[in-house]
Amino acid sequence: MPDHIEIRGARVHNLKNIDLDIPLGKLVGIAGVSGSGKSSLALGVLYAEGSRRYLEALSTYTRRWMTQAAEARIDSIEYVPAALALHQRPAVPGVRSTFGTSTELLNSLRLMFSRLGSHRCPNGHLLQPTVNTAIGKPLRCPECGAAFDGPSAESFYFNSQGACKNCGGTAIVRTVNEAVLVPDESISIDDGAVAPWNSLMWSLMTEVCRAMGVRTDVPFSELTKREREIVFHGPAEKKHILYKAKKSNQAGELDFTYFNAVYTVENALAKASVKFFSDDRNK
Repeated sequence: MPDHIEIRGARVHNLKNIDLDIPLGKLVGIAGVSGSGKSSLALGVLYAEGSRRYLEALSTYTRRWMTQAAEARIDSIEYVPAALALHQRPAVPGVRSTFGTSTELLNSLRLMFSRLGSHRCPNGHLLQPTVNTAIGKPLRCPECGAAFDGPSAESFYFNSQGACKNCGGTAIVRTVNEAVLVPDESISIDDGAVAPWNSLMWSLMTEVCRAMGVRTDVPFSELTKREREIVFHGPAEKKHILYKAKKSNQAGELDFTYFNAVYTVENALAKASVKFFSDDRNK
């Protein structure tokens, strides 16, 4: 058994007719200054020849649907195995990103586990890997005769249904700091003590909070424990209020649901997270 790849006369890009032996069965890193030919050796020689020779072993029909690398400019290369290149994706990684999702490694692992693994039928009998498993055909259990489809690559993908309900699969639990919601307790709610309610969208909460029984015209520091609880964690109750815009003398009656200060922030964070993950998946 050969224990190394023999490269002779490599002349790809920055490689100037080099001879090199690379160990097989070991983790090998290629280091060097910028422009020394690291990528040329890894992708232009090893990957190009490894993938090309593997594809040449496939049928002509199969090769029609696959991109083949050009033959590397070398005198000779011996004992190179089939090669797989992992390309880093340019998209900005999200909070759920791993090394596998930031490259193409996850796709290869999903395919490998779905095709090379031993599967069980619905009755629990173990089936050894077969050609039908590899090409994705329906399987039949030799013991009980049950017919079923083996897992596909999609079966090993992340899914929101299985994510932790507390952290959403991120391993991070975000909580709202109540002290930040009211940065200055010396002013009243009417004067903007509750920071999340100062935006135009939530400005009605001051009126609804007053209808919930909270004094909004006194400094926040003077509110009772019950009033503070309503501000931060009060229930979502619908109240009938009389609303008057600051720059108008006209008033109107509204039925509006109360959303406490903590919910206001959590709702905004949830919408921002959904948009972020949606954009991240679309890249």
